Amino acid sequence: MMTQSPPVMTQICLVVHDAKQASANWSKVLGVQQAPVEIFPTEGLLHYTHEKAAEYSGCKVAKYELGHFILELMQPAETPSPWRTFLDNNGQGVFHFCLFVDDRKAMYDTLEGIGAEQPYHVGYFGKGSYSYVDTKAQLGLELSINNLADTSQLMELLVKGLAKPLDEVK
Repeated sequence: MMTQSPPVMTQICLVVHDAKQASANWSKVLGVQQAPVEIFPTEGLLHYTHEKAAEYSGCKVAKYELGHFILELMQPAETPSPWRTFLDNNGQGVFHFCLFVDDRKAMYDTLEGIGAEQPYHVGYFGKGSYSYVDTKAQLGLELSINNLADTSQLMELLVKGLAKPLDEVK
């Protein structure tokens, strides 16, 4: 019988007011070259929040690759997004830890077992997906559950209205 690999923590995302300034500060703290600030790419992505399609253009991001770990600095645009909601409600801070998993459904079931609800946000790209699960009450922070898998057929069905977000894990 095969057993699943344990989840791997791969990233921490900090929501910030100013990605350029935060990147400059982290560069000094880490003693590395400053990470460039880029517009968060949205091409080839489908985002859904509370099962409704969403567009998150204009967000800025800087990433530091630290061995097997990524520090992501996210500056939300003024338009609605999970990051804008976090910044408006909490100020700057830790938005999520990212867990890379082999089986999203098994992880969602595990999180449900500790009292967490299903993901409120999911994003699909051709080679995988990510989702945000509010686990603040259970774990003290939000989790991003990431998985690599071919999602191209699902994305086509979503665009045509023939599938709903998270159908693949039901």
